Amino acid sequence: MNPIQSTPWNATLTLVLWVSMLTVGLLGFSLPYHRPQPQPPEPELPPVEVLDVELASEPEPISDPLAPAPDPLEPPPLIDPITPPDLPPMPAVAELTDTLAFALPVEGPVRIVEIEQAARTRAPVDQAVASAPAPAVQTLIFGSGEGRQPAPRYPRQAVRERQEGAVTVVFSVGADGRVIEAQPSRPSPWPLLNEEAVRVIQDRWRFERGPIRRFEVTIRFELNR
Repeated sequence: MNPIQSTPWNATLTLVLWVSMLTVGLLGFSLPYHRPQPQPPEPELPPVEVLDVELASEPEPISDPLAPAPDPLEPPPLIDPITPPDLPPMPAVAELTDTLAFALPVEGPVRIVEIEQAARTRAPVDQAVASAPAPAVQTLIFGSGEGRQPAPRYPRQAVRERQEGAVTVVFSVGADGRVIEAQPSRPSPWPLLNEEAVRVIQDRWRFERGPIRRFEVTIRFELNR
């Protein structure tokens, strides 16, 4: 190769090398550069001392000698049975007689009441009542007749439930005109109506004084249409 002809190529190659170096230099200045920070020195640990510790062995438990067994309990002494004292004989009870007398606490002086006399006065009356035949039952029309016969009240529950019916009651009237006893002989299907009919007859009906009498009456419970 001719040295004269290789001169332009050398110049071109040199120029390219300079441009490359300049570019690399510029890139080096443009990029940030972090310098490595030196690490702090590690702290020095104090020297470790090794201590030799001798563990004391636990003392062995000392076994106490066995205590002697307690003496068996002696049984308590037997108590002699108590014999009850002899009681004096009880006096004989006097036989009851027909006539007994006892004292009644009353204001003022004490007086003796004879039971025999009262028994004698009551006996004929009781026997007469027991032997007297029961009076015949008389039919009574409600609202008419002697004395006072107010109408029964209509139970509220029976009104709400529309209960109606007839109750036939047999009752007895004493000598003072008051009703002694009353009971339904032909009751209605409703217990409220039966109870009210018996209640009004026994509590509110009154008759003239006279002998004992028996009546039969029918009370009808009807609601207004």
